[in-house]
Amino acid sequence: MGADDGAISADQVDIRLQPMNKDGGVDTNGADEEAGDQIQLRVYRQRWIVLLTVALLNNTNTMSWIGYAPSGNYVNSFYGESSAAWLSMIYMLCTIPVGLFAMWAGREWGLRTAILIAGWTNGMGAVIRVISSMDFIPQDWRFPICMTGQGIAAVAYPFIMFLPTKVAGSWFPDTQRAIATTIGVMSNPLGVLMANLISPAIVKSPDHVIWLNIFTCVPSLAAMLIATFGVKRSEPKIPPTFSASKPQMDFVSGMKSCFSSKQYIILLIVMGGGIGMFNCLYTVMLELLCPSGYTNFFSGVCAALMIVGGVFGAAASGIFVDRTKLYEETLKIALGAAVIFGLIFLQLTLHQGLAPFLAATCLFFGVLGLATYPIGLELASECTFPVSEATSTGLIVLSGQIQSVIYVFIMKNFARPLQPDRMHIQKCQLTPDDIVNTPKDNTMSIMIFSLLATLLVLVLVVLFKPVYKRLEAERGNRATADKSKELSSQNKDRVTLPKESAVQPLQE
Repeated sequence: MGADDGAISADQVDIRLQPMNKDGGVDTNGADEEAGDQIQLRVYRQRWIVLLTVALLNNTNTMSWIGYAPSGNYVNSFYGESSAAWLSMIYMLCTIPVGLFAMWAGREWGLRTAILIAGWTNGMGAVIRVISSMDFIPQDWRFPICMTGQGIAAVAYPFIMFLPTKVAGSWFPDTQRAIATTIGVMSNPLGVLMANLISPAIVKSPDHVIWLNIFTCVPSLAAMLIATFGVKRSEPKIPPTFSASKPQMDFVSGMKSCFSSKQYIILLIVMGGGIGMFNCLYTVMLELLCPSGYTNFFSGVCAALMIVGGVFGAAASGIFVDRTKLYEETLKIALGAAVIFGLIFLQLTLHQGLAPFLAATCLFFGVLGLATYPIGLELASECTFPVSEATSTGLIVLSGQIQSVIYVFIMKNFARPLQPDRMHIQKCQLTPDDIVNTPKDNTMSIMIFSLLATLLVLVLVVLFKPVYKRLEAERGNRATADKSKELSSQNKDRVTLPKESAVQPLQE
């Protein structure tokens, strides 16, 4: 060797060793597996059982809520004047005081406890409603007993309302979150559909109310048993996503974070308004249509078309945003178009003989309107991350219940007595001397309702500019994980020799 080579002067010498496979080539699988082990993510099949339980609870609880409205005139004759409206209104009234407690309990006690509370209050309320309609109960006691059962079942609703997004965030990967939320939340309007179709078919006279109560009781008890024995954990042992593994804010901090976010407040008002208006419409659907000569059955058909369209619309939108992540654009376009069809529907209810057009507008309103529901709830989680889904979603639905009460109040208190020249076409009264079911002219109510809906859409389109915090956090974590994987692959077989161990050149 020549003197030009000189001694190696580095303090360390790094030598990378490449493992060989059976064919004599370089084996890189080991490096990938070691790097992958640094990130513990996993999805479990049990997630579908948890989601099915939540969907069944949501469905049966909603049937209990809405079941009396499509047969309101018979229910009023069985339980007393205005009883059908109060049996629906109690859900909205209970949600407001119980809602905050339910959000706190869902955050502090966990998902499984919330499911158990929802399951048992829903089931026990259904049993009490059946008892209220039995022959041995005196007439004067029927409504108080039924109202007690309905109130107990209504306690379940605030616990159920945040479960779909909570289950989606805790149990499902990010490529399935939107569709999981869609399945969970769309079981709610599916319950509305079943109530609107089956209730008028079952209740043909006041004496048939007991069969309606039995119909809602059986699946409620089944849901209670599945919730008790089918759901074993609040969260999986190993999280499915990076965001699910990150600690969430406590309840008070989460509330502060929500109300300090301008974008979330806009979503709170607009989505709450959308939920409130939808709740209001299917609560007073019969009262909107019967003054113009449309029957109970047709009212049920309109509500059914709205829900059937909504199921398909929500499923399509859930799959679409899972793949594209275009939450904002989808929400704005769908809600804007839904309001247009909703306003057309409301105007058509004031005229007789337009059944095909009413049915068509209900279908399109459902396709577009309900498509926004799961997207809006997912956006609430995106805007407020790392706030618990129980808090961000719970506040949205609580806002919807508060606004439901406001819109029902508007529809009922701004209605006027029906003009005498239209009394011969109305289908509200069961008999000519029926003073319980009085037909109303809803023109003024519809005008105010339409104005508020238009304002909500304008606020959403102009002012709502969300930041996807949860998605950004997951993308950042993926980038970090990919970089760590690359470095691990490069360095796993590199050995470092101290200076004194380095090979020295031969001296001449």
